[in-house]
Amino acid sequence: MSIQTGTNWKNVNNWHWVEKNCLPWAIEYMNKLKGLGVSDNGVTVVVSEVESVTGDVDLNQRKGKIISIYDVAINMKWKGTDASGEPAEGKVVIPELMHDTDLNDLVFNFTVENDNDKTHAIKEVARKKLCVVIREALGSFAKDLIESHSKDVYIPPENMKGHPVLSTYNPKPPVTTSQPVSAANTSRVGGVVEIKQRIEFIASPHDIYHTLLDQQRACIWTRGNAEICRVTGGEFSLFNGNVSGSITRLIENKTIEMKWRVQSWPKHHYSTVVMNLEEGADETILNLVQKGVPVGEKETTETNWTNYYWNPIKATFGFGTIL
Repeated sequence: MSIQTGTNWKNVNNWHWVEKNCLPWAIEYMNKLKGLGVSDNGVTVVVSEVESVTGDVDLNQRKGKIISIYDVAINMKWKGTDASGEPAEGKVVIPELMHDTDLNDLVFNFTVENDNDKTHAIKEVARKKLCVVIREALGSFAKDLIESHSKDVYIPPENMKGHPVLSTYNPKPPVTTSQPVSAANTSRVGGVVEIKQRIEFIASPHDIYHTLLDQQRACIWTRGNAEICRVTGGEFSLFNGNVSGSITRLIENKTIEMKWRVQSWPKHHYSTVVMNLEEGADETILNLVQKGVPVGEKETTETNWTNYYWNPIKATFGFGTIL
């Protein structure tokens, strides 16, 4: 999500929850642990390899506050020698590095291969001393995470450029004449455009249908207030009222049709949204057609469907690959 495009219907004034997955960055960051070492009484031990970093690392913005949330396990290898040149090697595992855990409480599990008196003594130096330098190296992780990625979840006030819809835009009032309106003229009426999207989910049509219409589920994937009356004629409000409308037609596990608008659109102007679900062998295809999107809003709306509907649904419920 680019933060240089001004406000949008999710994070106006940085009010709503915005999240970025930073695990790939964390994996690269932890590679700096390789090569860390310490010597004590003739024994030298070093981190020889960072085998894996698994878990979750997210940076969030809510109500203008940057929040880092992470819970990762780090698996490493170590090597060492004593004063006589006796070698030893093994593994060190940090089972849980969490955002709310004091670094002094960090757990290190050291093991050694070919355990004997000499290798055990080397391992003890690693256990008592090497963990100290690793802990120090991790001390700036949270700060570096925020510094590296805060720009992707927080919009500085000076970049809040307002909404791109022209203030002079007004939807054309309903046609009152009985004369037929040509298709060519209709496509230009009111300065509106059409959006089409095709999204693949690794889930059943029932799962997608239920996720889009169930109020409790919607509160989870929108990370905010969601109100949905899942009957024909029922109203909905998502993202604390920034997206709202009403359901106009439902076919169980197949079709959702609605009147849909963004709060910053011209007053009383609604687009029409039709979502059709196609069941495949291992996936469900959602075909979206949205008509009546204000001119100048097409790119923003397309991006926001992806960033605030499809990707959060996939990430939250494991329904497929993030776009």
